[in-house]
Amino acid sequence: MSSLISNAELKSELEAILPSCNKLTIVSAFMTQPATRWLSSLISDNKPKVQLVGRFSPFDFIKGSSDLNALRDCINKGYTVKALTNLHAKIYQIDEDTIFNGSANLTGKGLALVNDCNVEACNKVQASSSSKEFINKIINSASELTLEIIDEMEQYIQSTDGTCKPELQMTWPEHVLPQSKELFVSDFPLVKPGHFAREYEFNPSLQFAQIENAREDKEVASMLFKQSKAYRWLKSQVCNNPSDRDLGFGQISRLLHDALADDPAPYRQEVKGLQENLYSYLKLYAKDELEIYIPGRRSEILRLKHGNIGLNK
Repeated sequence: MSSLISNAELKSELEAILPSCNKLTIVSAFMTQPATRWLSSLISDNKPKVQLVGRFSPFDFIKGSSDLNALRDCINKGYTVKALTNLHAKIYQIDEDTIFNGSANLTGKGLALVNDCNVEACNKVQASSSSKEFINKIINSASELTLEIIDEMEQYIQSTDGTCKPELQMTWPEHVLPQSKELFVSDFPLVKPGHFAREYEFNPSLQFAQIENAREDKEVASMLFKQSKAYRWLKSQVCNNPSDRDLGFGQISRLLHDALADDPAPYRQEVKGLQENLYSYLKLYAKDELEIYIPGRRSEILRLKHGNIGLNK
């Protein structure tokens, strides 16, 4: 049975465990230099395998929630550093048996390394096979960073207008950091347009949280929607349809259910809800590219808007 511990207690436990560990995986939305330097001071010279996965959106670095130099230090130490831009989890896995999870980021405030630290809570559990599979899923879905990519990130941030809207600073351009190819429920709208899901408050880097934050500027919201993984996937189903048959609602539902990489897989009813939400966004922001029509009493059919046969895929 696990019990809650504070971030100060988490720090103490890690300081006792890490010097003798053989493998360390940290999943943390944010990472800063005070914490990564503290971490490096605890890692022994026997070079254990260290993997770090963070959110690392442009806005995180702009507002100082994460630190590019911290990531450079870690890569130079030989650690594997990865980015997953819809990440919000905080998990510390030591070897194959111990996991701490809770609210503490790998930052000075998150781990009580500074005086004005946050109040965080974590629990310590024995790692089950399902927990390890969950963590591996996060690692495999993330994109590995190199020193060259971090340099490109820094150049992009420096080129960004300081007055740029935050929702435009939540995603890297494809030439800097391509999006993960895997598709998850969190890549889809969790509610209809004009509504704001609770998950969007916890993780404003979610693409549909960004769209909702930009909805007062329809041009920007439309651009963000057309760049979203969900819409790009939907558009590709239409553009790459190998048959002459229309893509009805049920067929798209089946394709979407099979495409989602979440484990456990969502129920089909949940998938249909995501699809309905996506169609609502499509009608609002992308009706110039795709259209939904209902022939007779049949289900909603997707097709390219007339004149968009050469639509970019």
